[in-house]
Amino acid sequence: MLNKIPVATAVFTDAEAEAVYQVVKSGWITMGSKVAEFEHAFAEYVGARNAIAMFNGTVTLHSTLAALGIGPGDEVVVPTLTYISTANVVLYQGANLRLCECDPTTYNVRVEDLDKIVTERTKAIITVDMNGLPIDYDPIVQFAAERGIALIADSAESLGAIYRGKQVGTQAMVHSFSFFGNKNITTGEGGMITTNNDQLAKELRILRNQGQEGRYNHTHLGYNYRMTEMQAAIGLVQLASLETRLTGKRLVAMKYNRFFSDSNLLSLPKIPPYVDNHAWYMYAPEFHPSVNRDAVVRDLELLGIETRLSFPPVHIQPYYVERFGYRRNDFPVSIEAWNHLINLPISPNLTDDEINRVGSATLHSAAANVH
Repeated sequence: MLNKIPVATAVFTDAEAEAVYQVVKSGWITMGSKVAEFEHAFAEYVGARNAIAMFNGTVTLHSTLAALGIGPGDEVVVPTLTYISTANVVLYQGANLRLCECDPTTYNVRVEDLDKIVTERTKAIITVDMNGLPIDYDPIVQFAAERGIALIADSAESLGAIYRGKQVGTQAMVHSFSFFGNKNITTGEGGMITTNNDQLAKELRILRNQGQEGRYNHTHLGYNYRMTEMQAAIGLVQLASLETRLTGKRLVAMKYNRFFSDSNLLSLPKIPPYVDNHAWYMYAPEFHPSVNRDAVVRDLELLGIETRLSFPPVHIQPYYVERFGYRRNDFPVSIEAWNHLINLPISPNLTDDEINRVGSATLHSAAANVH
């Protein structure tokens, strides 16, 4: 019987277990020196002055909005094609959510998408590096700066990507990273904010620690968003081996590209010239409209090949439909893109046999499900 091929896997060694053991043995397991060490190493990796570790990649976004003073009456622009937390954090602050479209080939937001939706009440834009592909930062940074709008980059999926010669993590005023189990580094749950704004970094550190400036001296309405020492210990080991996993993922993506390059049934993931290295959080080709994507997914599942369909756009999520009255065709570009894309297995340790199995099965099923 063929083994199941998961869409993504966390890659651990004995080093992570040993790092956690040493923390537990020390007797200090809540936020402490390991968290500080992880923050320093992470900031150095992406080239930022500040890195602030938190418990996950949702609270990093939420605390950023809180630190910027975003609240009722303020508008925050978010792409509809994203994970739900990018939109949820806006509502946590009582701000007004403004959804926007994306580029149909990269699934990322462009200036022209933002220009259609930004108003004089817009206080922040949250962009998303979909599937590990960076947005085109330079024009969007300029667009936001000219209007006095805070630019927050949801870079949860793009750790290790390189934009115009630099690691993703300093292009926007703030970058938010996630260390969930399927990310390029994982701490189980975990997140990190990077910024070159020292005052903002100070505010974020206060907010994550119950609003404290000094023990039991609470100057802000803060949160318990602290990372644990055990998470940080795992993160340090994972960060040290990140380049090895990135190399593995790039090799997998390259082999898929060779496999699919001659097919007219699906398009390869687009990599624009401003991207030097894709982070390959997911490998997401797009089927031709004549292919029944959902039938392909069912076929692959029967063959033991796990896939994902990325994230359903925010505006079709039941909560948002009920609360705001969105209709499916309110964002036709995002819906059309989501209807045809697929996430194929992209673990860095996939074997050539497994890659061939995924590729062959995908092409065979696509050909059998043309309508």
